[in-house]
Amino acid sequence: MSDPRHARWAGLALLLAAALLYLATLDNGLRPGELAGGDLITHQYAQVQARPGNAPGYPLYTLGGWLWFHGLRALLGPASNPTAILSAYSTLWALLALALLYLLILEMAGNWLLGLLLGAFYGLSYFFWYYAVSSEQYASAVAQTLAMVVLALRWEAIQPRAGAPRGDGYLLALALLAGLALAHMITVAVIVPPLLWFILSRQPQLLRRGRLIAAAAALALLPLLSYAFIYLRGLQHPEWRGAGDWPSAAAWFLDFISTGQGRDELTWTLRPLWTANFPALLWQKLTWIVLVGGLAGLALLPRRRAFFLGSPLLLYGVLAFIDRQGNWYQVVMPAYPLLIAAFAVAVQAIWQRIARAPWPASRRRLALAALTALLLALVLVRFLHSWPHTNQRNRGDDTALLPGRAILADQPAAGAAIFATGQEMLSLRYLGEIWGERGDVQAVSSQQAAAALAGAARPLYATRAAAPLIAAELDGELHLSSAGQTLIRLSRTPAGTLPAGVRRLDLAAGDGLALLGIDAPPPQAGQPWPVRLYWQAQARPGQDWSVSLRPTLHGQPLRGAAGEIVQQDAAHPVHGAYSTSRWQAGEVVADDYLLPLPAGAPPDGLQVVLYRRLADGSFENLAVLQTP
Repeated sequence: MSDPRHARWAGLALLLAAALLYLATLDNGLRPGELAGGDLITHQYAQVQARPGNAPGYPLYTLGGWLWFHGLRALLGPASNPTAILSAYSTLWALLALALLYLLILEMAGNWLLGLLLGAFYGLSYFFWYYAVSSEQYASAVAQTLAMVVLALRWEAIQPRAGAPRGDGYLLALALLAGLALAHMITVAVIVPPLLWFILSRQPQLLRRGRLIAAAAALALLPLLSYAFIYLRGLQHPEWRGAGDWPSAAAWFLDFISTGQGRDELTWTLRPLWTANFPALLWQKLTWIVLVGGLAGLALLPRRRAFFLGSPLLLYGVLAFIDRQGNWYQVVMPAYPLLIAAFAVAVQAIWQRIARAPWPASRRRLALAALTALLLALVLVRFLHSWPHTNQRNRGDDTALLPGRAILADQPAAGAAIFATGQEMLSLRYLGEIWGERGDVQAVSSQQAAAALAGAARPLYATRAAAPLIAAELDGELHLSSAGQTLIRLSRTPAGTLPAGVRRLDLAAGDGLALLGIDAPPPQAGQPWPVRLYWQAQARPGQDWSVSLRPTLHGQPLRGAAGEIVQQDAAHPVHGAYSTSRWQAGEVVADDYLLPLPAGAPPDGLQVVLYRRLADGSFENLAVLQTP
């Protein structure tokens, strides 16, 4: 199982299968809670806008993501899904991590079949798979850690038993990788002390090579220059600094890179010693077989290698204990592939013992086949366990962008300001800044909406969901007019004319009201039918009238499958937000509806009823208007 040609093909097969699986389950949408905050959405905005991520900013990772996103978006075109492109950046790192794990298993066990099967086992584990298909940074931390381990073992393999050490290039590359941890995930640096011990215990004379030490130190510090990007972007965009007050950009910068929030989340307490997840997730994700086998494999390694790979696991355990009520299970992700590589050593020892056993050849083949079947079963169990939770593609609950899309579907005017709810604001912002859809349309707070009203420099709308807040947070005397199925146009002055192209009706209804016009496309059976009415207050109405729309066929109301009359009612016009008693004489008000048409023949007319409910619960019709 050590043939180089077979090893290359097995490695390529592992990466190809992983790439196809990850792309098939790639995150391409957002749930409403994800828009509100957290690492996932923070990284997306950081990589699209080249802004600081969450503390300490991840400058190099962010800049790499910025190049990835804008390069692929330009290549794939504006119709491509930005969320999927951002998630695929994690896939890139995950494939690199799998390739490095495969190389590490070959280095430690020399068996390409073990590299293929155990690489697949890790690639299918829940955390790794999830972070391979969503826009998080943890797959890159795994790749960086495994790169240091592989390079260290390659360096050890070429060291002479006596004489001057070789492989300075490996050492300089390791110094750069160690320094990258300072400009990326600082917890990756957990492996640096064991790495230094591993190198110096093998070649202590390296301490006498001042020029090499100076070069390594310079390379280790070089990534810190990338923090100039964080300071510069914070200086250019104070709105990106987050919540807080700082006397200067420098004060914010020092506070930001010190990761105060992360330190506040540490749980420095001895109770509770165990939590629901700590440390149970370790064996739940690895299985007891791999966890115990990995520890056994460490014991089988040469002492120096065993200490090099085992001491980071101990340090990760200390870190996990400190932060066991936080996100310890994320930052210790590099521990999992190290244990799997050690497990490969234990399995290889069993493999070799079977191969050398004084048994008949058929019995040895049967034993090796049983061992392979056990590993295949582990892979299959990981797949079946992880699949329901890790498949992020086309999730039914990825509804976070629907509110923003509903706003844009109404085609607000250029430069429009939208007074909206919090979830609508987040959705519209994402569509504008990440998707590049109608970046001129901005969701605004009540203060910004009031400023837009005062200046009258840009069109102002409110959403149906935000309509109850108009009177309390803006002005109860504003004039409202429907602008689609979601938007309501706000103005200090009423409209007085019928828009061009609208079919004029001039149907008097009473109480000063008239149905001035109608705008609707030809109805199609079985499809929702958008209808816009235009009312006019020829005199100020004395009552609050409700509206009922009923599509008709040959003068009779359409009925649904259960025999019910198809209709849509509104307590007040303009999505229930604008009572008729508030209308001024001469005011023209647009009023939108969406009628659910049943299958069969489409309607040939529309019945519009103006009515009100009396104190005794009965109804009074003001008018029943028929329109062709």
